[in-house]
Amino acid sequence: MFVTFISIFFLTFDKNQFMTFVLAIFLGLIISIGGIIIPGMLNMTIAKISVKESQKQALNFALGAVVVVFIQSFLGTYFAKFLDANPAFSEGLKKIGTIIFIILTIAFTIMGLKAKKQKEIKVDIEAKRNRFFYGMAMSSFNMFAIPWYALTSLMMASKELFQYDMISIVLFSISAAIGTYFVFYLYAKFFKLIEHKLTFIVQNINFLIAALTGIVAVSSLYKMFF
Repeated sequence: MFVTFISIFFLTFDKNQFMTFVLAIFLGLIISIGGIIIPGMLNMTIAKISVKESQKQALNFALGAVVVVFIQSFLGTYFAKFLDANPAFSEGLKKIGTIIFIILTIAFTIMGLKAKKQKEIKVDIEAKRNRFFYGMAMSSFNMFAIPWYALTSLMMASKELFQYDMISIVLFSISAAIGTYFVFYLYAKFFKLIEHKLTFIVQNINFLIAALTGIVAVSSLYKMFF
């Protein structure tokens, strides 16, 4: 029975499809980490809960937040599937996406320059709340998440790195949730060690993200015109 199963597996194994799924997982991780690694409301809330309450409570908050991230990444990517199916609209949206990446490059550069003057990052946390549902609620307010996953998946699809089959979308969404939780875990676990260096990190990571979005924008512009 086992030998029969293995034989069927190798007969039906599609190496190209396997690589498509691996790419979907890899892209989900990279895109989610890139979108959440900068100190912001969610990860700073997790850090403060970890310091003031416990790491367990911080990770409960993180778990609630990533449940919403999974839904957001799935909706964004699934919505992009229909946009990608309409070549005229899809091409227009990819041009808009390129413009957005140019704007992001400028915005992150400005944020980096402003962060040079910032001495401390402050965030308030609600007391006496179920941290899981508090994480879900806070993550739901992140309206940037759905368009972020829609645009980035479209950009990757335009470079033939991503395909909009249902398995790839689900794997992408799961890995996006895992990547986000990984960053949250690092904030909950190691915030005390980096707290005194946080301003330096904020100042420099903005410039790093600006460089990355700039590379994507230039790459897209090159493909668009050449």
